[in-house]
Amino acid sequence: MPSMDSISRGLVLDSLKEYAKRRLPYDLIRDLDQANEFPAEILKEMYDPAVLGVHLLMIPEEYGGVSGGTYDICRVCEALARIDLGIATGVFATFLGTDPVNVGGTQEQKNKWLNKIAKENLMVAYAATEADAGSDLINLRTRAEHVVKNGKIAGYRITGNKQWISNGGVADLYTVLAMAPGGPSWFIVERNMEGFAPNKHEDKHGIRLSNTAALALDNVYVPVENLIGLEEGKGLLQAQAVFGYTRLMVAAFGLGAGWEALEQAIRYSQQRIQAGGPLSDKQGYTHKLIVPHAARLEAARAYIEYTANRLDGGEHGLQTEGAIAKYSATENGNKAAEDAIQALGGYGYTRDFPVEKIKRDIKITCIYEGTSEIMEMTMYRGRWQEHLKSRGRYYLDMADEMDKLHSSVHDCGAYAAGLALRALGAVI
Repeated sequence: MPSMDSISRGLVLDSLKEYAKRRLPYDLIRDLDQANEFPAEILKEMYDPAVLGVHLLMIPEEYGGVSGGTYDICRVCEALARIDLGIATGVFATFLGTDPVNVGGTQEQKNKWLNKIAKENLMVAYAATEADAGSDLINLRTRAEHVVKNGKIAGYRITGNKQWISNGGVADLYTVLAMAPGGPSWFIVERNMEGFAPNKHEDKHGIRLSNTAALALDNVYVPVENLIGLEEGKGLLQAQAVFGYTRLMVAAFGLGAGWEALEQAIRYSQQRIQAGGPLSDKQGYTHKLIVPHAARLEAARAYIEYTANRLDGGEHGLQTEGAIAKYSATENGNKAAEDAIQALGGYGYTRDFPVEKIKRDIKITCIYEGTSEIMEMTMYRGRWQEHLKSRGRYYLDMADEMDKLHSSVHDCGAYAAGLALRALGAVI
């Protein structure tokens, strides 16, 4: 996917910051969180090209979008997370919902639906998850049955239920994964189709500014042209093709929210006087509650950018790399937010200060788009396969590269990294 130039990307990020400063003060975010209220007008404004047009990042230029690259989108996701993870999730849901069309749609389907999303500022939802099929998409119970007219398939009748769907109750358009006679397949379902009904907005622990709802599909008729790709059985391949990409966005969420919590702690440490001086002067405080998180989050940032640049360079898949990025950024972001509460003491435990809310919000990044446990399985399986394919050289080759780096740039830590890689290779 083409990337934006640095000036255009900077303008987008600056516009987001300015918009948040003007329209989303913390008092408003706190009130919406307490009320468990989805800020529909805010999202509509953010989708309006005259204001931000944030949904256009995922849409190629030829269909009315701006062709944001992976790196661009990760930077925007990080900025959104620093504003509010619930709002960020609402935007991400549209990004995710367009993926099946972007990846598997025919040219005619892309022309129709991507142009429609861009021009009409539509909110989109990605409806894959079911109560009994979270990360196990093969265990689908939603069924799509053929409707035959004059000896040809004219459409499908979709019946089933979806669970934990971001934008589920507010989207205009849904990409729905269902089991067709030919295998798992994606379908485009419009909100006004007969038999389709979103359920109530869930009362969640965090990201309460995002809408999350179950979906009920009761014999919903969709025409055959709404089968994405016009070929049954491609659904899982189409979903897996973008895991490396979409999980990178969630990694950016963990990075952004983690850094926002950390900066709240840093500002507090500079203002809070204890035992004759600010907390920022006390190593027992900074070296436990701030410094380790800054290092870990910046390491996560480096891996996010490394993977994003590979995807923007034309590599495909990178599911293992996406899993590593997501696992590292979200787990470390979650821990940074937890320690930010500790850093603020009793104030951090109140809703008057943002860190309490950030901690509730950021936990979901360790769960949605694949739990941390699923990421561990993905990383283990991927790297074990690389170890076997390289006849045990995978980590040893990486260690050799670290040794070369150490020879050219002293004191950069590469020698220690090489030793660690050799140890890992020996263990495997």
